[in-house]
Amino acid sequence: MKTPINRTSLPLIFCLALNAIAYSEQPNIIIYMVDDLGWNHIGVEQVTMGTHNKKYVTPHLARLAKEGLSFTHAYAQPNCAPTRAAILSGQYPARIHNDVYVVGNLNRNGKNGISKKNAKFIGPKQSEDVSAKAITIAEALKNNGYATAHIGKYHVGGHQDESTMPENVGFDINIGGHAQGHQPSCFATKKDGEWKFKGVGLGHFDRFGKPYSEPYIKRRDLPTELVGTPKHISDAVGDALEETVGKLHATGKPFYLQFHTYAVHGPVRSRPDLKKIFQTKGAGQAEYLGFIAGVDENLKRLLDLLDDPNGDGNQSDSIAKETLVLFTSDNGGTHADNLPLRGKKGMLTEGGIRVPLIARWPGTIASGKTSHRKIHCLDYYPTCLQLAGNKWSPSLTEHPLDGESFEHVLRNPNTNEKRDPIFYLFPGYMDYRAQPTVVAIDDLENKRYKIYYYYESDTWELYCLTDDQPEAVNLIESHPKIASSLSKKIRAWLANKHPTWKPKYPIEKKSGEPAGPPPVF
Repeated sequence: MKTPINRTSLPLIFCLALNAIAYSEQPNIIIYMVDDLGWNHIGVEQVTMGTHNKKYVTPHLARLAKEGLSFTHAYAQPNCAPTRAAILSGQYPARIHNDVYVVGNLNRNGKNGISKKNAKFIGPKQSEDVSAKAITIAEALKNNGYATAHIGKYHVGGHQDESTMPENVGFDINIGGHAQGHQPSCFATKKDGEWKFKGVGLGHFDRFGKPYSEPYIKRRDLPTELVGTPKHISDAVGDALEETVGKLHATGKPFYLQFHTYAVHGPVRSRPDLKKIFQTKGAGQAEYLGFIAGVDENLKRLLDLLDDPNGDGNQSDSIAKETLVLFTSDNGGTHADNLPLRGKKGMLTEGGIRVPLIARWPGTIASGKTSHRKIHCLDYYPTCLQLAGNKWSPSLTEHPLDGESFEHVLRNPNTNEKRDPIFYLFPGYMDYRAQPTVVAIDDLENKRYKIYYYYESDTWELYCLTDDQPEAVNLIESHPKIASSLSKKIRAWLANKHPTWKPKYPIEKKSGEPAGPPPVF
């Protein structure tokens, strides 16, 4: 932390110079978050540790990794809403202002899972929105002088009332964000003479919905066969990106932008020309691969925009060196396997919670680096806040942050500083994918371990992620000391006495009481 400067005792011209320096030290921050993109569903060796299938072709993501820092062990929550709530609040769902554990509710039994009749527990009630009383990441950054915007899927506001909508919790601009969890349509259709994306984003993207025109195709260097065909939602979201970055940059303030795409959530529909590319290659899943390629195209649009904000071909106005871009996903993949990782979206196995993460900030982040540090989506809030200047209102006692800043890792990827454990508490049911479970991931004895406690069976499982990425060998019997240590850390985590800490546990059917934390192994 830098010592504050008393500007009141300085000449005006020097104060202006100091303000200019302060601005230059506050980077623009863009979190580009894709929906349902698997950890290794991208063509980037560094992030996927070489495990991705070669059918995934993402040259612009590969460029981002070449110019930035790739994280191999970044984690999200197991599905959409709780990840977005964690980023927005900086808190675990055990906090009173972030009571979002899952999409919908915690009693989504059935569908080849444990039926409600046979389950020993009932999932507690939860919220679907981050509380209006929470201090969001957008509000915190506005306190530091930032302009703010959200584009695309939001999912954790507007279920009950307007108070939790993006524009009411710190975002100066909101395009598309409300309670919606996915895009009902991927192409604009014409009705009563107007082109609209039916049911998408409160109609905010309809003004970008006209068919592809010749000037648009020429400007973006797209195939001429698209002229006159319906606009794809990914391109409309990209159009909104270009417009919004221009507006934010024009404020003269550093800016924070959540660019949260609808892709690649189902329905999986690719732009026709991108689908054709993969059909020609005979790769299979051409629709999905084309959808991912559209995500990659939007990254190119973003990087081009940062290089040349006014698009005149002269990069003297570039803001690339003033901008941190974080590219990630909201949970594990669901449209294709995540091998060698086990499981998929909605599960607490690695395939459900490990996600891609690449950070780029030219001139500050060294190019082509890789970090194996554990990163959780909770960490974005404190990281962004630290980069913005760390002004805070109200105090951290009223809105504590559960994540850890990795600002120092961005500047020095070789740091060996240990991160605290990452925890998961899931107190309910999600079809066949999840049941009441507690999880911890931590580094012990120079290896990374992951432990599970299952309430239904009152059993533990332990895996060494360092040696066993597929979580195939349960070490619970052979490594009792490791298991005991991790189980004690779970107990300590759940025993937090802070007034905002109110974890919810599965409710026992017989007694009607919460089951409480798991026993120590």
